[in-house]
Amino acid sequence: MEASSNLRCLLIAVQGGQVILPNSLVAEVLPFATPLRIEAAPQWVVGAMLWRNLTTPLISLGQLIFRVAPDTDLNSRIIILNTLGSDSQLPHFGLLGTSAPRPVNLQRSEISLDPDVAETDPREPGILSRARYQDQPVLIPDLDAIEAVLQPLVRRA
Repeated sequence: MEASSNLRCLLIAVQGGQVILPNSLVAEVLPFATPLRIEAAPQWVVGAMLWRNLTTPLISLGQLIFRVAPDTDLNSRIIILNTLGSDSQLPHFGLLGTSAPRPVNLQRSEISLDPDVAETDPREPGILSRARYQDQPVLIPDLDAIEAVLQPLVRRA
């Protein structure tokens, strides 16, 4: 039996660009709520919120990747992501989106590595890969690296 060549994903608008993630990583999409500040956190960690009785950090990929200051409005959303790791103190974290994510049924033929980015470019913080989807630039975030920064923050909270 041949493996499926499509993947259900969400296209998430962040300040400065778009990220694409498998649907299975998204636990919930919430309206924006002002997070609590986390002491000594990097600037791209917007704060933390209480979600399902857990301290859940909220990050801005727009600030981490595109160096755009977080800005929220009535359309802003918090996308709660399941983490890849098995840390019981960090089962989820929030991602600040500029609008509700758009579901897409991604076909392998619709996504490719971004030809404008040389393979020899040094790895940028927060980015696993730069790609193109329907001829638009999208990012695949480096969730392992992001989680590694968040883990010590939730231990202190």
